[in-house]
Amino acid sequence: MNFKKWWFILSIIGVISILLFQYKKPIYRWFYNLNKYDASMVYKSDHIKKYAIHGIDVSHHQGIIEWDNIEHPDSTMQIDFVFIRAVVGTELDNRFKENWSGATKSQIKKGAYHYYWSNVNSAKQAAVFINQVVLHKGDLPPVLDIEDISNVQNKASLRKGLKNWIKIIKDHYGVQPIIYSGEAFYRDVLMPDSYFEEYPRIWIANYNRINAPRIEWDFWQYSDRFPVDGIKTLVDGNVFQGSQHDFEALLVP
Repeated sequence: MNFKKWWFILSIIGVISILLFQYKKPIYRWFYNLNKYDASMVYKSDHIKKYAIHGIDVSHHQGIIEWDNIEHPDSTMQIDFVFIRAVVGTELDNRFKENWSGATKSQIKKGAYHYYWSNVNSAKQAAVFINQVVLHKGDLPPVLDIEDISNVQNKASLRKGLKNWIKIIKDHYGVQPIIYSGEAFYRDVLMPDSYFEEYPRIWIANYNRINAPRIEWDFWQYSDRFPVDGIKTLVDGNVFQGSQHDFEALLVP
C-alpha cells in the first residue's frame, strides 16, 4: 500500500468535509446537485413536470394539515387534487372529517379512498365507507385501495369481493370508482381477470425510476416523498394522465 498516496487522499477528503460544514450553503448544494436522483425531488423531473394536473393523497398519518397553506413546492405548478383516506377496512380514519372539510374550504378537488382489507367481507366494508363519505357535485369518484392478498381465500375470491365493493359503491354514488394498487400487484393479481384488465379508471403506484407505469393508468403515484407546503410530513405525489377536460369528466356530476 502506498501510504503517502492514501494519506493525501484522506487529507483531501478532510479538507472537503471541513469546507462542507464551514460554508455548507453554497458548497453543500453544489455537491448535493451532483446527485441526479433524490426521492424528494422527483417532482422536478421532466417526466413528471410534463403532466398538467398534480395532486397528493393524505390520511391521519399526516397529522394536522394547514389546508389554507397547501402549495406545490414548484411555483410553476399547483396542487389540483387530493385523495383523502376515509376508511381502513371497517375502521374510520380519525382525521377524515377534518381533512375533508379543510380540502373543501381550500377548493382543491377532493376524493375519498377506502383501504381494503382482503380478509373482511366486502359488503361490510362498503357499508362503512358509505356511512362515512358524502359526495357532492365536483368531487372525485371513490377510490378502492387494494394492496394485500388474502390469507383466507384465493385470488379469484378476492377479485370477486373487490367487484362486489365496486358494484355497491357505484350503485350508491352513481359513479364508477377508481382502483388504486401497486403496479406489480395490479398486473399479477388483478389483471388475470379481464374485468380488471379492461377497468376504465386505474391509479397506479410505482416509485421506481421509470418514465411511467407500464400498464394502462389514469393516475400515477410516482413518489411517497413529496414535500408540500402546509404539511409537516412528506406525502405521496401523484399526477393525472390527461387534459383538464378529461379530469373534469371524472368528477361527480
